Amino acid sequence: MEEKLTSNLRDLGLTNNEALMYLALLSMDHGSVASISKAAGLNRTTGYDVLRRLSINGIVNQVIVGKKKTYKASPPVRLKQLFENKKRQAERRLADLAEYMPELKALYKTELKPVIRFAEGKEEMSTMYMHKLDAKSTIYSILNLKGYSEDFDIMGSVSSIERYKRGIKENVLALRNKTSLKWWGKEYEGKPKRQKNTEYRWIDKSMKEYPNGEVNIYDDTVIIMLTKPGEYVAFEIESKSLAAFLKIVFELAWEQAKKLQLP
Repeated sequence: MEEKLTSNLRDLGLTNNEALMYLALLSMDHGSVASISKAAGLNRTTGYDVLRRLSINGIVNQVIVGKKKTYKASPPVRLKQLFENKKRQAERRLADLAEYMPELKALYKTELKPVIRFAEGKEEMSTMYMHKLDAKSTIYSILNLKGYSEDFDIMGSVSSIERYKRGIKENVLALRNKTSLKWWGKEYEGKPKRQKNTEYRWIDKSMKEYPNGEVNIYDDTVIIMLTKPGEYVAFEIESKSLAAFLKIVFELAWEQAKKLQLP
């Protein structure tokens, strides 16, 4: 019978230990922490913590017998009052929740709602750029080093070396110009292992307008570095849909660039 009552009290919301202590105390006029704990099959320390919680909820009372502090169970009807109070509290909280639910929904991140971060200036941009070192998949990059590597050369070198150490692969579509060829020679020429880790293919077309900077696409993230004089800004966009779309665009361009020879 006690096992069934213990289960019933657990279903109402008491913990297993709270149910055991309460039932043990119901069968006693009053008792010390030690005697109640023993009757419930718990150690004294656990019993003390449980009695304290039951006292806070008003279903156990402290009583003084002689000079000793003991505990006495409140009438079982107090359980009904306890759970009725909890029900009213829950109803109030649900009503409150309904009021600020629209604000919570506005904050909720889903794959359909991108998270956009902004960085300005060389230091902030460099910090954001290093987030690519957390990539768990191949990084797809589109790159114009002219007007970019001059100020971010160290950042690029550190990132390239650390990425290689971490075994993160990168496929790079680079606009072919003197700056990019010089960079590739410095970082990869004569280094077959690093070339295998980082494959370059070249965009060999002449374009009047080609932004200075770089785009990195990996996992569910896109990092955009823009270094046009006077601009110097970066964006990090977390969006599964955007990253997937740009990966498809990259792969189409990658296939078109595959016949170009490395310098």
